[in-house]
Amino acid sequence: MEKIVLQKNYSRDFTLILEQLWVGAFKRNIKAEYGFETPYPPYVVLHVTDENLEIWEHEKAIGSFQDWLLEKNTVSTDFLRQIVREYEDLMAVIEGHWKRGGTKDLETIAEYLAASEKAVTLFCIWYYSCIDERTPETAQAIARPLREKDEFFAKNDKHIKDCVVALGGKRELANLILLSEFPNIPSEETLRARTSGVVVVDADEVFFSPLPQFAAEHPEYVFEDLQPITETPKELSGSIAYKGSVTGRVRVVKNVRAMDGVHDGDIIVSPMTTPDFIAAMRRAAAFVTDEGGIMCHAAIVAREMKKPCITGTKFATQVLRDGDLVEVDADRGVVRILK
Repeated sequence: MEKIVLQKNYSRDFTLILEQLWVGAFKRNIKAEYGFETPYPPYVVLHVTDENLEIWEHEKAIGSFQDWLLEKNTVSTDFLRQIVREYEDLMAVIEGHWKRGGTKDLETIAEYLAASEKAVTLFCIWYYSCIDERTPETAQAIARPLREKDEFFAKNDKHIKDCVVALGGKRELANLILLSEFPNIPSEETLRARTSGVVVVDADEVFFSPLPQFAAEHPEYVFEDLQPITETPKELSGSIAYKGSVTGRVRVVKNVRAMDGVHDGDIIVSPMTTPDFIAAMRRAAAFVTDEGGIMCHAAIVAREMKKPCITGTKFATQVLRDGDLVEVDADRGVVRILK
């Protein structure tokens, strides 16, 4: 039995609704509209708890998609230019929904979801073209401005949660609602029973269990670095996103609800930051993330705010705890535990 090796590339305080739309674009829409289907399914495994949502990508599947894109983008930029034009037209429609705010009108929600599904299909094409270093510069130049300004996921997630609240649901449980259940939201009791974990394989296969349990029951899936840390290291290393050195107390921030706990001078430790974290990041003295590189959100904000930042530590949120005294030495790319 061939193993399916997955890497956790993103952690977000996002809804399954939005992420299932995205994965569905890979599984169905790309094939139906553009004729490409990966020979290495599945593309993605999603795992959500009451803390946040993890996106585990199958590198072989995503890689085959990028190889297909590379071939098209090497021949001509016409394909990517058309994708970007269609995406921008759809975003004008979606932004109208954002401006009108959350709604409980079922027809309006259906229109919004249909537009978002089309847009996320196009997003997959321009985004994965942009992040592939092999993509010719002529094509990169077309997609790069979108990547620098695009807020598709952050604002769509907020809009979906606003709709959940308008429909009478709890914002803090919105991440646990399946796409097939929206806008007919399950009971609060049903959603709270899911807080320990929901696993979704390629948008459609749903398992109500924590990820370690799912991995034990499905040995064909190998989740890299899933095993918990058994020994606490004295220091962690990562990529230097903005230099500097500062000492402070750790505040682990895995979702928007945890931002209120960040005080002036604290060190934000997060899987990966998003635009929703900005208010807390202004109060913090430095940022440390599990994921990301020099172009991730935390790195970009660190450079704007001129605050030390180390990204890609892999295990910071597992090793560090609220209140730990640490030194963030972003001149050397090291986080040292002092107390």
